[in-house]
Amino acid sequence: MTGDTIVGEIINVSPSGEATIKATISLDDYTRKGYRKVLIYLQDDRQISDKQRRFCYALIADIADWMGEHAKSADRELTKTYMKLKFITEDMEPLAQHLFSMANAPMDVINGFLKFLIDFILENDIPTKKSLLEYVDENSIKDYIYSCLINKKCCICGKPCDLPGNVQIGAKVFPLCREHQAENNKIGDIEFKTLYHLDEGIVADKTILRLFKRKT
Repeated sequence: MTGDTIVGEIINVSPSGEATIKATISLDDYTRKGYRKVLIYLQDDRQISDKQRRFCYALIADIADWMGEHAKSADRELTKTYMKLKFITEDMEPLAQHLFSMANAPMDVINGFLKFLIDFILENDIPTKKSLLEYVDENSIKDYIYSCLINKKCCICGKPCDLPGNVQIGAKVFPLCREHQAENNKIGDIEFKTLYHLDEGIVADKTILRLFKRKT
């Protein structure tokens, strides 16, 4: 993303959804750079829940253990600061102007940070005290399952996963280890998805089949 980022405020929304936004910009920059179009980022200002905050701290503790940070250090400060900076520089780009606080950050920032932590754990094969599935809500379950597929991790327990040998393009798949694949076959798809609060799975495309060395 390129360009300058400023903060504005929605002051009115018409019945048709047309918004009036008030923001202050530098007249010098406006004249010199010829601003005409803007990219609007809508910030979710709902307060985060204690559950979301606990999830972030639990994942940071697992990452800190993996990194070797002493368990008694205050709130795992080194690891927490490192992960925040990594999240801001790699995922949020100029939308994050400063190091956010998990006490009062917007909900969309915390949800993005939580997803970032989960992806980091999957990519680096970091052991966790609980299944990562417990940290995912209904709005991010598909992103989580897809990330498990790409990293070849079981979405239930985190063990190495595989796909059925006869899977074809267009089929809906879950990344499951042998044990959970056997459980799925035993109790059936409907009961299995209900048991683990899963959705309809990820549609297998050429990229996924090639990743698992299946014929496309």
